[in-house]
Amino acid sequence: MQTNFIYHRVFIYGSVILKMGRKLDVILMTLLILSLVLLSGCNFFRERSRLSGAVMFIYSQGSVQEWLEHPKKSYVQAYFYFPPDLGSDIIFGVDQEMLEGVDNPIHFPGADWMALVGLTREGVLWIPIGTEDALNGTPSDASVWDVIDLDVILQPNTWYFMRETADFQTRRFESFSLKGPNVNITVDLSDYNVDYPNYIPLDNRMLTYYVYAIRVNDNVGCTNVYFDDVEAGIETANGFETIMRDGFETQQKIPDIPVVLPVTHVSNLREYYWYKENEKALLRIVNTVSHSGSFSCLCNVTLKRVVNNLGKNIVINRFFAHALSQV
Repeated sequence: MQTNFIYHRVFIYGSVILKMGRKLDVILMTLLILSLVLLSGCNFFRERSRLSGAVMFIYSQGSVQEWLEHPKKSYVQAYFYFPPDLGSDIIFGVDQEMLEGVDNPIHFPGADWMALVGLTREGVLWIPIGTEDALNGTPSDASVWDVIDLDVILQPNTWYFMRETADFQTRRFESFSLKGPNVNITVDLSDYNVDYPNYIPLDNRMLTYYVYAIRVNDNVGCTNVYFDDVEAGIETANGFETIMRDGFETQQKIPDIPVVLPVTHVSNLREYYWYKENEKALLRIVNTVSHSGSFSCLCNVTLKRVVNNLGKNIVINRFFAHALSQV
């Protein structure tokens, strides 16, 4: 276990950014946008950034139903991979969230308790932290992040493993682990509250698990991050029970979430199936690289735009060039 980490806290209020520490120059000037983009509906900022995430919903399994009645700990883990020219400003990671629903909430109707962690290729760990206001029922604006320098540079063309555990009974993070060639790091995150970033109008409770990448600046470098072999589990009386393992082997495309307003019924959402976290996410299931099996999930966060012959703005890179030529 490595312990020589460097901790920073970044506070964002309006347009003021206060910082402590070093190794943050690439990202600090765009952190305000990140805080507003992450799981928000602000189109002004989304045009200048991209969050490409895949989400899976789980709610009906017997042990999950019991867990949702009395939440305990949960974990999510995945393998990730990036090419040599990945942009140093791109943040990627995993997320797990407990959604309370509006019909029979534990704390607040529509509350979304988010335990998200993100990395950069330079070994900087990002954690959005829940404030006291968020814990007391006011959705946050992701205004407080802790940033931990793990003192490691990740290597391209290499599969790494990340795992994040949170306690949804206490609404606190637990730990983050990173493993790979010459890397075996575990960080204690139990001092940090999970966040409540936004109200989500589902009728009942559920668990959601994510892999994602995000870019908030049109900087140089490649914009592709790959994920594979995602796993999630919940704490039971007999220890942790794995409730999901998925390597993107059985699903060919990742569609939009079938949202129905004002309240979406969880029964309308297919379980153990990947959806786009938002309609602008660029996701593909590809067979170019994989940790196991034949396929992985590509999260692309390019900001480049073109106009097709129908006059609609679309986003492309070399992977989407063929599709564009068919329009």
